[in-house]
Amino acid sequence: MKIKNPSDEFFKEFLKPYYALTSDGQYLFASRQKGRIPDRVFYMAEKLGKGQRRFDEEEGKEIFKIVERYIKEASSIEIDGCYGEEWKTGVKVFVSIENPHSAYIAWMGKHMLFPFEGVSKCFNIIIPEGLPEEYKREAKEISKNYEEPISLFDFTEAKEDLRRVVNVGIDYFGGAFKKPNLTMVWNRAEMQGMISYHAGCFDGTIIKGLSGTGKTTLTIGKDIEQDDALVGIPIYKNRKVDRIKLIGLEASSFAKSEGIDESSPEWAGLISSRENEIVIALNIDCEGVDFVLKKIGEYEALVPHGKAGKLKCKSYEKSKTTNGRFIFKFSILNKKWGAEKYLRAEGLSFRRYDILEPILRVVEPEMAVAFDSACETVITSAIEGGAGQRVRRYAATDFMVGEQADQAWLKLKTYSDIGLHKLIFFVVNTGYVGQCNLEGKVMGEGEKIRVEETKKLIALVAEKKIREWVHHPVFNYLIPKPGEVDEYIDGFSERFNLLRFYPPKEIIEFFKRDIEERSNFLKEIFEGQEKEEELRGVINFWKKFELPGEEKIKEFYEKNYR
Repeated sequence: MKIKNPSDEFFKEFLKPYYALTSDGQYLFASRQKGRIPDRVFYMAEKLGKGQRRFDEEEGKEIFKIVERYIKEASSIEIDGCYGEEWKTGVKVFVSIENPHSAYIAWMGKHMLFPFEGVSKCFNIIIPEGLPEEYKREAKEISKNYEEPISLFDFTEAKEDLRRVVNVGIDYFGGAFKKPNLTMVWNRAEMQGMISYHAGCFDGTIIKGLSGTGKTTLTIGKDIEQDDALVGIPIYKNRKVDRIKLIGLEASSFAKSEGIDESSPEWAGLISSRENEIVIALNIDCEGVDFVLKKIGEYEALVPHGKAGKLKCKSYEKSKTTNGRFIFKFSILNKKWGAEKYLRAEGLSFRRYDILEPILRVVEPEMAVAFDSACETVITSAIEGGAGQRVRRYAATDFMVGEQADQAWLKLKTYSDIGLHKLIFFVVNTGYVGQCNLEGKVMGEGEKIRVEETKKLIALVAEKKIREWVHHPVFNYLIPKPGEVDEYIDGFSERFNLLRFYPPKEIIEFFKRDIEERSNFLKEIFEGQEKEEELRGVINFWKKFELPGEEKIKEFYEKNYR
């Protein structure tokens, strides 16, 4: 059975045994894998960056032939579409439906893409059930590195504008469809001199952040354009970057359901199914539903079972994950969606639990690139490295193929050419202040930075409404004067005074740790790359700061906070 670009009505009927239709009209599916599996991703490419693992080219191309041979014989669905509506990249995706449950991946994927009638430049073959034993033996004879699950990219013909990926043994939509496709599309954009953004966007403001840092929550609203994927096209004037045109890549949100309710901005998208919009949910607890392993011929699939009521976004007992997801069209929230847009403000969303301010502004281009090149968070997503682990990652993404220094250099030029007095660059902390000690252990409740407070702070900074700024006592970046913020957020200057939680000596130790860890990460990420020397000022940026004495720290917080 070969099916090309089927309709929603086809999917509703074909997938009926594998979803539960909730009382609000969402189509609820389950997958055995609860998140992406980044340690099973390999690349064939001319140049790779740090953390990107190479696969032998000769062996890899033979494995591609095996997978292509199998997909020709297997029952499958072909999905054609594109990313971006102005700058476009066509993709062609083949999903094996030998296990018919796998068709949910094609249905979700159909809704992430824009319609497209051109020539596809990127190809993705998805075999969620894994290769049959005879094919698998053949692959293992070719390469001892072949193990399932696996995502294997072939970028050896990227200069000819051809990119391919095979995803075998992956039944999670994000790992089989979304991430691999965006990796190809972003690489294509980067090779054309564009900037890739793993970011949300609203009203010309983009917010980048690793999974769980709140970039979706912070960007979803009536002005949302994207919540995860954009490219920036530099517009040059007299050989300098004059501005950045933003292109949203996806047609729909793949939003996280964890903890949302009627007060959450994502809620309107989730319940748009009540107005007959198609909303597809994955791995979310639901009233009246258990998730059971169902035998489907020689295959198995995890499926929801029972009379479905409402989704339970604050319960994780049945789904066994906080990484539940749902898809809805951006245009549901933003009735002016798709309008031309240019970058006016760029933010990074970190999730820290100690000394990082709720918001700060950067006016030095090298500092902006230093922050961006070492985005920080505490991991919250299933599978991605272990919950609770503090990590740094280049530009909040592991979707890159190529040297990170190339994009970092382009950003440095952009920030320098435009100027960070014109282009607003900020960092927000969406976690807590004062909750954890230097070892990362919880020592008290701390002070939670609420979503509505972060949104208010972003609006104040992006719209240039802050009248007075103070310079950080060590790093010299700008902090909105806490007393002024009290006008907008009750008790701000008292709640976020670090002296409430730490003595000056310990605050200095945090600064010392940040200098060392940030410097080490930047040295490691760019070491040996072609543009390493051009980024020397970024790599060594944090080393130039001297730690003050305890009295200076105490004086700063007593003067500016309550």
